Amino acid sequence: MKKMTAVLITLLLSGCSLFITGAYLGKDWPGRDVDALIDHWGEPNEVIVSDGGEKEVIYKIFSDTCTYTFYVDSADVITDYDYESTWLGTCKPIG
Repeated sequence: MKKMTAVLITLLLSGCSLFITGAYLGKDWPGRDVDALIDHWGEPNEVIVSDGGEKEVIYKIFSDTCTYTFYVDSADVITDYDYESTWLGTCKPIG
């Protein structure tokens, strides 16, 4: 009985990673250079540049179920980010 309980608790806890919010992947990037983001995440799916030189750097991950948009100032520093998920409102972390 104790082994069964231990197995059930382990399965329950491992399933909790599904409920990590999408904020998890973006929270450490504001204040950092956009080149560091690109070195870490690879080439973005899209980059939108405004007339003032600000950028929106867009990544679509997990078969396009999660979209991360990083907002970058004209000095190439990430100022903010946003994410949108189409699957359970969550984006699981990579790795």
